[in-house]
Amino acid sequence: MTDETTATEETTTSDTQPEREPAPEEPGPATSGRARRIAAVVGFVLLVALVVPFVVFAVPQTIGADHGFVVLSGSMEPAISPGDVVIVASGPVAVGDVITYRTGNEVPTTHRIVEEVDGAYRTKGDANENADAGLVAPEQVLGSVIVVIPLIGYVILWANTTLGFVLLVVVPLVLLGGMEAYRFLRDPEEEHVTTSAATDGGASVSDGSSPAEGATDAEGKPSGTSPQKTVEVAGFDLTLTFWVLLAFAAYAGYVLFMEVSRTGVPSAVGVGVFTGALVGFLLVAALVGRERLRTRRQDAEPVAVTDPDADGTPGGD
Repeated sequence: MTDETTATEETTTSDTQPEREPAPEEPGPATSGRARRIAAVVGFVLLVALVVPFVVFAVPQTIGADHGFVVLSGSMEPAISPGDVVIVASGPVAVGDVITYRTGNEVPTTHRIVEEVDGAYRTKGDANENADAGLVAPEQVLGSVIVVIPLIGYVILWANTTLGFVLLVVVPLVLLGGMEAYRFLRDPEEEHVTTSAATDGGASVSDGSSPAEGATDAEGKPSGTSPQKTVEVAGFDLTLTFWVLLAFAAYAGYVLFMEVSRTGVPSAVGVGVFTGALVGFLLVAALVGRERLRTRRQDAEPVAVTDPDADGTPGGD
């Protein structure tokens, strides 16, 4: 009796193991998905905040204005500093308004109206001690300043140089086109490998463990994974779009080249039109190349021939 009790106590003691500390919990899919969504929203807001000022300068009509100018001097400090962008809208002006007007120079002037004299306006820079010498006639006035965007004028002026144009426009376009072309040309390879793996896997599990073809569930719906919905574009339409965008991009590039040759600097609208046409052309070119690669691969694949007699049924006379 004593020996049995001792053996039982020893067995119980040997079976007892120290408790392990629980591992720290890792963030689940819901937490990581929420973090990705927050990061995407923040990134989108930052992108909009960076792009919108340049869009407003290039196309002031988006906010109901008419002109956009880069300030070159400090005569209106501290209200307006060099490198700021002023957005000008046409309309009636009065004493106290900051207006932009033509003088005899190519670059307009932005000063404040301090007095109205016989239907004309006397102007003065806020940082200047004396008023401007001449009066400004109403037909010289382009409009009043409604928005001041600080500092982006430096970027615009640098973009008008050869180095700035290459780094801010040409290099990003080339990188974007290259990445998009690589992605579109690489996807058919990955899809081909994935399809082959899925086909082999389906053949290896056809032993009754997976639902048979055409089987339905309890609610009468077809079982299995539903096919992925895709949108197909006719080859003729894709090729036509390719040539149209090519012609449009060439024409936009020619207009931009002539503008630079005539004035020395490209306009924001010309750069935007050429950029959009070139990006669209590169994307469609990548699609055309991808489609041709897929067609060539399908033509090269051998066609499987099924022998109707080899159905696995034992025969004999």
